Amino acid sequence: MDVRTKPLILVVDDQATVIRIMSSILQPKYDVCVATSGRKALEVARTQRPDIILLDNIMPEMTGIETCMALKEIPVIEHIPVIFVTSMDDKHNEQMGFKAGAVDYMNKPPSPELVHARISVHLRNRRQRLFLERIASNEITDVATIQQTAKLLLEN
Repeated sequence: MDVRTKPLILVVDDQATVIRIMSSILQPKYDVCVATSGRKALEVARTQRPDIILLDNIMPEMTGIETCMALKEIPVIEHIPVIFVTSMDDKHNEQMGFKAGAVDYMNKPPSPELVHARISVHLRNRRQRLFLERIASNEITDVATIQQTAKLLLEN
């Protein structure tokens, strides 16, 4: 099993320019994989298991909302946080994104500072959730290990 040294971010957008911009914002702090359609995003998410998915809403064939809903129906990837990064900045589309399962919403073009801040928050939330799931499933039972890991999670 490969152990990642950096979180993996999946960028989903049908425009190559947006993918290049987002990749330049994210690298070198994060590893980046890309998809140019909703269907490709489902495939990449299943095989690569990214830590976060940045998803455009306006794409051919399958919208971001449809993609997000499809991602949330696949048990092995349903808990990956999805953040919409889209030019659709009206409240209705934002609400639809949250109903589809997204955890956040950023308008294009996002500033690098905003992208990093939001990703940082959602990565921390994901690490904490995974830790609690491991405790709940009795995967971790040693109290000292639980305490040590909890302290580390609170520091990061």
